[in-house]
Amino acid sequence: MRKNWLFTMVILALPAIAAAQGSNDYHKIEAYGGFSTNHVESNLNQASFTSGGATQTFTNLCSTATGDQIGPNSQRFFCTRRNFNGFDGSITLNVSRYVGLKANVTGHFKSQSYLDRFNPPGVAQTLVNHERLYQFLGGIQLKNNSASKHFKPFAHALAGFARYSNRQSQDLDLFPAFNFTIDDRVTSFAMKLGGGIDLRAGKRFDIRVIEIDYNPIFTGDRNPRAIAGPFSPVSFKGKPNHNLMVGIGVVIH
Repeated sequence: MRKNWLFTMVILALPAIAAAQGSNDYHKIEAYGGFSTNHVESNLNQASFTSGGATQTFTNLCSTATGDQIGPNSQRFFCTRRNFNGFDGSITLNVSRYVGLKANVTGHFKSQSYLDRFNPPGVAQTLVNHERLYQFLGGIQLKNNSASKHFKPFAHALAGFARYSNRQSQDLDLFPAFNFTIDDRVTSFAMKLGGGIDLRAGKRFDIRVIEIDYNPIFTGDRNPRAIAGPFSPVSFKGKPNHNLMVGIGVVIH
């Protein structure tokens, strides 16, 4: 009777054991690294410059009147989306076959200059920007992490903070007294919502053929530091910028 009872218990337990083994047949940790481009929108809504007690404020940075004042090429810095290139890396701890906890870091960079000529009086104006955008995010990833899976679409929702910096300088060839350099830095709440597709390429790695993310950054007001020039203080009013991030890379697990 005892042997029959033991045999019966083993038979009844087999489905549970098999299910437990199957539930563990997934990658527990994965690391991703790859190239990323971010289609970035301006984070400025208004700019004010003070010199000698007088303040000039640009309230509509994308208007024709503002373009006439600051130059139509320089205006593109405030009014057009620009592609920043950089990297995207993450580590995901999979707590089940389908759910993972993800930590993500990205860095995107852009250096660009704009030349405008004002006639009369024949002034050449050069605006130079060196921008850096780092983001540190965390959240949830949904994905079938089965070790035998070949086609692996995924989605994630991440939140954290973005750190933006820009060293901006203006050079006026005929009026050097108005040349300036400012250092703009701001930390903001950021999100990354999207997903992509991984394809199995070996036992230990996959190819991320595409990742597409909506990347809103809620940039606030700030006072850039004046490094050189007659303008102090300088104040910027920020705005949310709605960016689009696209990347490819390799997943190791």
